[in-house]
Amino acid sequence: MSRKKALILGGSVWQLGIIQRAADLGLYVVVADISADAPGRNLAHEFIVLDTNNKEALTELARERNIDIVIAEQTDRVVPVAAYINQKLGLYGILPEVAYRFTDKYAMRNHLVGMDIPMPAYQEIENISEAMNFIALHGYPVVLKPKNSQASLGVFRISHGSDLQKYFNETKKISTDGKILIEEFIEGIEITVEGFSLRGNCHILAISEKEHYPHNECVASRLAYQPRFSELAIANIKKTASQVVEMLGLVNGISHAEYRMCGDIPFLVEVGARGGGNRIASMIVPHVSGVDIYEMLIRSLLGEDNLEIPESRWWSAILEFFRFEPGKIKAIHGMDEVRKENLAEDISLGFKVGDTLNSATDDRHRPGYFIVLGKDRDETDARSKRIKELIRLEYE
Repeated sequence: MSRKKALILGGSVWQLGIIQRAADLGLYVVVADISADAPGRNLAHEFIVLDTNNKEALTELARERNIDIVIAEQTDRVVPVAAYINQKLGLYGILPEVAYRFTDKYAMRNHLVGMDIPMPAYQEIENISEAMNFIALHGYPVVLKPKNSQASLGVFRISHGSDLQKYFNETKKISTDGKILIEEFIEGIEITVEGFSLRGNCHILAISEKEHYPHNECVASRLAYQPRFSELAIANIKKTASQVVEMLGLVNGISHAEYRMCGDIPFLVEVGARGGGNRIASMIVPHVSGVDIYEMLIRSLLGEDNLEIPESRWWSAILEFFRFEPGKIKAIHGMDEVRKENLAEDISLGFKVGDTLNSATDDRHRPGYFIVLGKDRDETDARSKRIKELIRLEYE
């Protein structure tokens, strides 16, 4: 029997988990990335330097290598590319019309209109005049966002006219067609929801309550699993989140969504047909739910028809991004103590002595993170607090 082959689109540090899992499951793994130095090349059986936006070249590569499955994970950008290859070669997996709904936020909202899904008011706009008309109708605050980006790039909360003038072009320059979204800002706790769809049914596996940086309410600083919410709120989240993914048409695969809670009611912010970043999909979801979603993804893409989602548990995890003051770093203290006390499953600083820290403007510029795993929130909250007590910076 010939060995099954997987083409993984992207070989960044965030794709390492899916690359390793595919290899562990016995697949021959081909990784494509535009960077010859991508860390995924060290785990792949074969590494191809290729722009992962080049869907025609990737389709030809998949045809030449007799690829069995194409995996787009950790980034929305390559989901439509995988869908294109799937359609051209007749492979299992997401198809173009579904990929479009999961990666274009305007199309996503339009598809859900009239389906009884709580959403903020929204509009596609091209200029500040249209934004002002929307604000006159719905009031401040509002959110500006590109229609098809991620990592909070170009996303801003607008509370008055000077903010609009300041940030409108920052959002628009990320747009691929000159149009952006303006939405009502829903006051309330933001949450993330991790799911896995099997044969058209979405199973909710993990929920987090989020905190944000004080200087930017669109950039998360802490995700705590599972949330300290009422049973009614949890039930509403599971119901709405599963309905959204099913209505958007994901048959088999991972989903990662964001909502804002208005009382016990979740309002959709956005949802992607991929796993959450910063090891949410590879480490946190398997821990809190007991479900290996990467194995489920790979086996479903291979067309196995006897898969079942095991009964999930409800354990805890904390993904926290450090909040450090801006400045030039003279010394870093506490990392050895954190490791000695075995407090974090994973911890990483995105800087070194001599670097200058700035305030995080989007997800990519947060200064580092740690992940704590446990069975309940009391345990993980206590360990999180201890890590923040230990890690200290000295500034020049």
